[in-house]
Amino acid sequence: MSKLKQEQSIAKRVTLIGAIWDAILGLAKIVAGYFSQSQALIADGIHSLSDLVTDVFVYFAASNARQAPDANHPYGHLRFETVATVFLGLILVAVAIGIGYQSISAQTQAQFTWYGVAAILATIVVKEAIFHYTKKAGEEINSKLLIANAWHSRSDALSSIAVLIGLIGVYFGYPWADMLASIVVAVLIGKMAIGMMWESLTELVDTAPDPKLIEQIKETANSLKNVMAPHDVRARSMAGKIYLDMHIHVPSHASVSEGHYLGDLVIYTIKKAHPQVEDVMVHIDTDDKIQIADTLHSQNGKPEHLKLPARHQILADLGFLLRQHTGYLDIPNTRLHYLGNTLELELIADASKTPEDSNLQQLVARINQDLLTTAYISKATVLWQFPSA
Repeated sequence: MSKLKQEQSIAKRVTLIGAIWDAILGLAKIVAGYFSQSQALIADGIHSLSDLVTDVFVYFAASNARQAPDANHPYGHLRFETVATVFLGLILVAVAIGIGYQSISAQTQAQFTWYGVAAILATIVVKEAIFHYTKKAGEEINSKLLIANAWHSRSDALSSIAVLIGLIGVYFGYPWADMLASIVVAVLIGKMAIGMMWESLTELVDTAPDPKLIEQIKETANSLKNVMAPHDVRARSMAGKIYLDMHIHVPSHASVSEGHYLGDLVIYTIKKAHPQVEDVMVHIDTDDKIQIADTLHSQNGKPEHLKLPARHQILADLGFLLRQHTGYLDIPNTRLHYLGNTLELELIADASKTPEDSNLQQLVARINQDLLTTAYISKATVLWQFPSA
């Protein structure tokens, strides 16, 4: 089973268990509130049933958000969780307003009943247990929606404590305590919903994650040998997971394959040290750019090294300039090193194909002499290959 499928299965199972308990507790509190004429207890029952609504949202969001990337969603479907969280918050704000209005306009007087107290105590115990169960699962799969739903369960427990205080106030002759507790429930729901929506909206507009986390990620990359000065780090969040792109410096004469190796090493190390990082895109810079980074761009914004010719043009120039040496030079496999605004070459030569009785040092001197007419080549090194014995 893939990682996304496992996460989807966990989210659905946890949410379904929470939904069953929300239905049981919500109905129990509404019935107890009706016979007790307690608006706060009825409001708390509605709160529990609103948890059931959110559980349905979370269940279907988990079913869609944890699908693998496809052609239309190359970054995956995790933003489904974010959008679902915003809608969830809107529903909860409406619920909070309705509870507050009902508690103020109600004409009935609450009565203290032991079955009402029993329903409240059961809610506090069960919802706190659901909170820890759901939060642990959300942290395990890095699901912000599941963690938000866990805190929603805890808010139900907290609001139930407020209702319990209200009923105790009624018992001691303070009937207004029930209305006050009901308003507290509404405020708790509204505050939680607004916070949930705000966090999700900031994610939808690609607000950067915590700067401290970004610095920790840069330190992780910088701790590797031959990887220097991570910079230009950009990150976005998707349902609690982080998608990252960054530049790193590697030794200036590193080959393409070594640069690729170091890039993959950075990706592996970051994802291992920071499990919330889902994907990393690494851009390779050479270490010579560390010192000249401020001078790489001309006034028109074009990097200085891009003013140098590309490989196909360089090989064409070499083919003409070194036409007398093509018998033993492997010009197509010439290694190019773009270092700042200069270019260094490594020419591959087969010593067995040189003219008989040739002096290799003299051949190198002639090659460098033939290259003097090119203004863009700062250095050329000839790498001789000798036949095996």
